[in-house]
Amino acid sequence: MTPFLSGGLRWIYGDDPPRVCAECGFDWSIEPGAALAAIASSPDRFDAAMSGRDGMAPQVDGSWNATAYVWHLTDLARSWAERWVQIRDSPGALLVGWDPDELAEVRGYRSLPTSAGLWALRSAVGTLVDVTAGVTFETPFEHGDWGTGDVGDGLRWLGHEFHHHEMDVVARVV
Repeated sequence: MTPFLSGGLRWIYGDDPPRVCAECGFDWSIEPGAALAAIASSPDRFDAAMSGRDGMAPQVDGSWNATAYVWHLTDLARSWAERWVQIRDSPGALLVGWDPDELAEVRGYRSLPTSAGLWALRSAVGTLVDVTAGVTFETPFEHGDWGTGDVGDGLRWLGHEFHHHEMDVVARVV
């Protein structure tokens, strides 16, 4: 496990991160190829989960609605595709971190439409998969917040995001 993934896990769980996410069951030792395959097939699962249902329903607790999670994953897939291009061209390059909650606020995730979100997710995931073919799982990078990492651990991180937030989407559609 790279310092990047260790830093990410400490950000989520604190100083004693589990091997498996207690909330969603994601196994952090997943092979990068399996994580990529799960990400690649996710647009179909999100389409099915939201088909004929309301993804824009506001949450009583003020948290993101289902569609907001789709937009969050879209932005993650796009940003990591951009990062793969960056490190493909400059292995070991510094990747700038950003706050997903600030981006959600600026973009207005809760108000963005579901149909456009599902389309954008499919497009962003396709781009991520295509760009990943241009790097190896061992291609290194330096993350501005969590340290040295590689594409394999980046895919593990993204795999968890997609797996965990699929559960969030299913719980929030009405």
